[in-house]
Amino acid sequence: MNYILFISSRLGLESLMILLQEKINIKQVFIEKEHEHELRKYYKEAIEICDNHEISCSVNASIKEISELLYSVDFTIDYIMSFGYRRMIPDEIVKMAKVAALGTHFSPLPQYRGFAPLNWLLINGESETAVNLFYLDKEVDNGDIIATESVEIKYEDDINTLFERCLKSFKKTLIEVIPQLENNSFKAIKQDNSKASYTCARTPEDGKINWNQSSFIIYNLIRALTNPFPGAFTYYKGSKLTILSSEEYNEGNYIGRVEGRVVKIIKNKGVVVLCGKGSLLIKDVMLENSDNKISADKIITSVRGTLS
Repeated sequence: MNYILFISSRLGLESLMILLQEKINIKQVFIEKEHEHELRKYYKEAIEICDNHEISCSVNASIKEISELLYSVDFTIDYIMSFGYRRMIPDEIVKMAKVAALGTHFSPLPQYRGFAPLNWLLINGESETAVNLFYLDKEVDNGDIIATESVEIKYEDDINTLFERCLKSFKKTLIEVIPQLENNSFKAIKQDNSKASYTCARTPEDGKINWNQSSFIIYNLIRALTNPFPGAFTYYKGSKLTILSSEEYNEGNYIGRVEGRVVKIIKNKGVVVLCGKGSLLIKDVMLENSDNKISADKIITSVRGTLS
């Protein structure tokens, strides 16, 4: 079987390595660069792997360039597979696959179709997700599913620990399904579109903390957006402060309450801040224009301070 890959980010890189490990015949790889605000760039590693295995690859190719290249190949395209690729692959390209065009999505499909599903799952305080391999379709993330596995979301998870657990599960699932792909013996299950839900794209500005919200909601935002994502942020004395880690903290029943007000300084651990409901221990933070994390109590030293 001949495979064409569309990849981006770490998911794409790891999937490429799995397929090579399993001796899959990869004929062409289309690589999409990470966005500028993303701290880790994986596309260079993907290019190097392709070069080392003498696999043709293209970086940030336009749809026109991709179409022209694929129409000109002298081999049968059996599978098109998309791993972490962020652009919709047009139907005219999807239809070039003789057997199937397949994509991946880390959400409990048909729920959370769309952008940044793991971030949104954490933001919304969900307790379970899933990894999926499914048919690419004209509509976003709605194709028939050929492989899926549930993944628990723990209260203490952040985006990194959750992604690692999902990636581990997906790699296992991918390895298990490869023999079925090679033999064209896999089966697919239709999604229930009546249960579908969707997520929109996020921008760094969406990470602004609203201290009128509950400690649980703010905790979820912080853990969903921590490094390597742009982060949940607030302002202290007019300067932007990105919060990397936190935990809900029982500081008692404040009936005289100012949301965002610092009420306790804990040496080498952080500061306790009042929320609309409950309070939050702000632990590691990062100053604007700095890549160094620091304990919040080294920046905020007064219980008269207010985050906004």
